[in-house]
Amino acid sequence: MSKSTVLKLWSELVLLFVALPFAIFYWINHFADWLMPILGMLGLGCLAVLLADKQFHRVRLWHWQDGKTHLKQALKLFVPWASLLALVVYLVKPDLFLHWPLNQPWMWVLTLLIYPIVSVIPQEIIFRTFFFHRYKRILPSRYARWGASTFVFGLAHLVYGNWVAVIISWIGGAIFGYRYMQTNSTPVVVIEHALWGSFLFTVGLGSYLVIAG
Repeated sequence: MSKSTVLKLWSELVLLFVALPFAIFYWINHFADWLMPILGMLGLGCLAVLLADKQFHRVRLWHWQDGKTHLKQALKLFVPWASLLALVVYLVKPDLFLHWPLNQPWMWVLTLLIYPIVSVIPQEIIFRTFFFHRYKRILPSRYARWGASTFVFGLAHLVYGNWVAVIISWIGGAIFGYRYMQTNSTPVVVIEHALWGSFLFTVGLGSYLVIAG
């Protein structure tokens, strides 16, 4: 691989996954209403690059080999840790606990319906499917790609203006990235991401994952 290709890929990675989140964060007053469209356009752009790459195995976008087994493993992780997290929110932030389902039920239901489509799918295409394939030439170790994708996934959530969102996303990014390494399946990680995200919006932590009005 030529030095120019290496430089191009590193420049692209830094521009898309470091500079862009900081720029949006800095000018958040201008971008607040455009976060979902920006995410959607980035997702479509990354998908187009993947589909144009002959070395990309498109089956990763839909295959379901051993999907049930991996989802059972995801549930084994989710149930105890989600229960513990719910207890922590109840004890530490009782004012947030179940705030949306109890006080804004229609907003909660609408969020659970549209969130996997407009947010989770683009994020998994960008931060897992695209990132793991696109940058394997400059990050040949899949564990290096896992660590890097986890880091930039959390960094992207700086746009919400709080460190809770970043920390939650670092933990989530590590889980979803590891699952993707195991499965090479976008649908599996989309389902696991949607499960955790829907739980966060339900239990009360979703208030950290929206732009404060």
